[in-house]
Amino acid sequence: MRARLAATALLLVGCGASAEPPAVATHVDPTPPLAPAPEPIPDTPAAPLTRSWRTVVVDAGHGGEDDGAAGVSGVLEKDVVLPFAKATARALREAGFTVIETRTDDSTLTLDRRTELANASGAGVFVSIHANSAPSKSAQGVEIYSMDLASDEAAGRLAARENLAHDLTGEAAERDSEDALVADLAMGARATSSRRLAETLQAEVVRTLNGFYGRKTVRDRGARTAPFWVLVDTEIPAVLVEVGYLTHEGEERRVRTRGYQELLAAAVVRGVEDFTSRALRAERGVER
Repeated sequence: MRARLAATALLLVGCGASAEPPAVATHVDPTPPLAPAPEPIPDTPAAPLTRSWRTVVVDAGHGGEDDGAAGVSGVLEKDVVLPFAKATARALREAGFTVIETRTDDSTLTLDRRTELANASGAGVFVSIHANSAPSKSAQGVEIYSMDLASDEAAGRLAARENLAHDLTGEAAERDSEDALVADLAMGARATSSRRLAETLQAEVVRTLNGFYGRKTVRDRGARTAPFWVLVDTEIPAVLVEVGYLTHEGEERRVRTRGYQELLAAAVVRGVEDFTSRALRAERGVER
């Protein structure tokens, strides 16, 4: 019996399940293969800015830290021209124009920022509104400027005074002389069209104001030229409107009235409409 048990035990040991073969080690690289480098994207030139004769930039001169001229009553130019700019912008919109206003409150705005807004806006026309002053209390009248050499000594002094806004707003003047300014003028078509715009507006403004106030009440000082930086650096037809003299007692009172502001604004709009209509007809004539 013992022998049979022993034999059975030996048989069971001999018939046990065989061990599984050892696993074969394999190496797996955790880093995936690199994708091919993308093809370089060629530089795409920026689309040219499309300008519209039906878009106008209206610029209220000075503002904020820059007071501009002071009137006989102590009124400041920056406060006088803002209502003119708002009235002009409103009248332009009523006439179907798109209007961009450089400032609508008493904020500081550098000359560079004004021209940047004009140049990037897609507008076809730039109108900057100012009020004048002079050492003589008898000086009076309306004058509208386009860019070029100063038409006379007074125009040169006025441009020099207005250009001081760079210093007042912390901007350093980078141009050494008037000659350097004029060297930057795009004299050709832009200067010519700006001069035509100034002449058109001057004639309409004087006709409108004297038609209301009486013949020769408002002195016609003419369309003039001077190297105002705000005009020189603007890439579209641009003018600077001097609405009157704050150093003339009677004229200061007049320019501060709502009636005068709205009359001048309406005249500016008619002048802009005339100028832009002519420009559109000229373009279509070239296209044909």
